Amino acid sequence: MKKWIIWVCAMLLLTACRQAPVARIYATLEGAGEKAVVLQKFNYNRMVTIDTIRTDHDGHFNYRIKLTGNAPYIYYLSLDEKPVASLVLLPSDQVTLTVPAEGPFTVEGSEESVLYQQANAAFSTAAAQINAFAASLTDDSPEAEIQAANRAMSKVYVDYKREAIKQIVSHPGSITSAITLFRRFTDNLPVFGQESDIVFYQTVLDSLSQVYPKTEYLKAIQEVLDARDKDLALSARFGDLEVISFPDLIMPDVEGKDRTLSDLKGQVIILSFWSVEQDEHKVFNVDLAELYAKYHAQGLEVYQVSLDADKPTWASVVRNQRLPWISVNDGFGTQSPALAAYNVDHIPTMFVFDRAGDIAARDLFERDDLEQQIRKLL
Repeated sequence: MKKWIIWVCAMLLLTACRQAPVARIYATLEGAGEKAVVLQKFNYNRMVTIDTIRTDHDGHFNYRIKLTGNAPYIYYLSLDEKPVASLVLLPSDQVTLTVPAEGPFTVEGSEESVLYQQANAAFSTAAAQINAFAASLTDDSPEAEIQAANRAMSKVYVDYKREAIKQIVSHPGSITSAITLFRRFTDNLPVFGQESDIVFYQTVLDSLSQVYPKTEYLKAIQEVLDARDKDLALSARFGDLEVISFPDLIMPDVEGKDRTLSDLKGQVIILSFWSVEQDEHKVFNVDLAELYAKYHAQGLEVYQVSLDADKPTWASVVRNQRLPWISVNDGFGTQSPALAAYNVDHIPTMFVFDRAGDIAARDLFERDDLEQQIRKLL
């Protein structure tokens, strides 16, 4: 009887081991020789050491790793206290990893790992560029150099974010997409920190919950969405309170000349965000042009920001409509930093500033209402 119980327990243990989710890593660390490789798992906000693996004299190792549940986790391999590779492992993955003596590692047999490697490389490149531009400036740097560096950094940021959005939209159910949402260039510069970015958090949450309902990243994304809901509720309590003293904008006009919004301070300013694809706004421009002609001499100015990535088409429309005010376009489309500066989440959007630079009204697209406001401020 005792032997039978022992046999049953052994069989149950064997069955449990067979059912435990596992993955296998076949690795080659070129030129490493016999070394100790540290395997760590990233548990969302902390690193946990799993094991130390010995390579053979050719730098090879074959390792069977027991996973935690069926959700993917990120694993890092370090050699001589330096990270050499990262993997996103799923049950039954058979991963072939090659770490050359020089250059990036390659991985086969894990689509998630390849995607994660590509995303890391893109972010690292962008972060290095932004850091280099920032490091080139000093307290004594001329204003022209500062503006040029800021424009260069903005372009890197926008270009990276465009690619990050493509990755998220193409792979919304990927752990890599969840990680991309939380990337930051600095503490004050998150990649997805704008109000309009909430749609990407929701997209990843919806997809990830279907594919990996037990991943801990769901909780982190849900916390962002919950915080956003609280912010909206708080905003509703305070009604239509606006932030005063407008953020400055420096953007090129149709001739490529930089035009600065703050140069207009002291006048009544209409700041307009639009797209030439909006036929209704082209019609509104006709009304606005009449008001501009009527009140410009008394101190009315218009600074109109186009969100069209196709700058030649935009410039053609501006010329064809003979728009008399300052028309600008940085070519970044809906990823323009100008949108973040004014928390613009839809177009057309319009702000009316008084002579002190405070926001007096917003989105007055009815001609009579806008003219009444202009006359009051002049």
